[in-house]
Amino acid sequence: MTAATLTLTLLLSVGLQGHAWDGNNEINSLEISPDNLETGDVCQDCTKMFELLVNMLSNADLQKKITAGIDSLCAQLPEAPAKICKQEVDKMLPVAITFLTGMAKPAEICKLVGLCGSSDSQEKMLSYFVQQTLQAAAKPSTQCSFCVFLFKTLEDLLPRERTEGAVIKLFEEVCHIVPSAHRGQCEAIISKYGKTVLDAIIGYATPEAICALIHLCKGQEAPAVDPCIVPTYQCRDIKTAVKCGTVSYCLKFAWKPLTYDAI
Repeated sequence: MTAATLTLTLLLSVGLQGHAWDGNNEINSLEISPDNLETGDVCQDCTKMFELLVNMLSNADLQKKITAGIDSLCAQLPEAPAKICKQEVDKMLPVAITFLTGMAKPAEICKLVGLCGSSDSQEKMLSYFVQQTLQAAAKPSTQCSFCVFLFKTLEDLLPRERTEGAVIKLFEEVCHIVPSAHRGQCEAIISKYGKTVLDAIIGYATPEAICALIHLCKGQEAPAVDPCIVPTYQCRDIKTAVKCGTVSYCLKFAWKPLTYDAI
């Protein structure tokens, strides 16, 4: 069973066990009998199951109950593994819940786990989930090096024709591709310098020139002091990609498609 499938299965199991925890809660009004979930169509059944799960996971009280349920499983482990288990739950459970309730659609999840046909969004969803699960906290050594890394990433994502619409669309997406530890820094740069950067990108300015323009790099400062901003380094193997926090980027642009069994 893949990591993604295991996470989804665990969430569903704990969530369904807790569906009747409060007689006054709206979750009790959900119809979850087998007759309501089973249609004979595996894809449709899966979609209905995850629609139910997303509905349930949107409830903050149930989220707390799920956390408590998984914590109780961690507590059954020996002391050292139990501590690690608890830390991982605290770190990854919010990511999994956000992924299910805020990003993924039920039908797309079922495509991801192989119960429905293939989807163009499959690779993007898998890349995001793998990145959040595996990524190490990469820390570019200077503000300049991060700036150059950010706009090199943007440059790689841009279509051949750099239209204003294409650039604006990437502005909305790029901060979800860079290492999550630097998402706030990414959003701050885009928010503060958006118009200036937009014009520069449309004018085919280099990442180094853009960062000098917005005063995040000084003159001829050499920005590539962090090897993680060098494409040939950051994607040379999975260990390096995890260290640099660029798994999602490498999956999409540098490596051959990853099979689910390889996770």
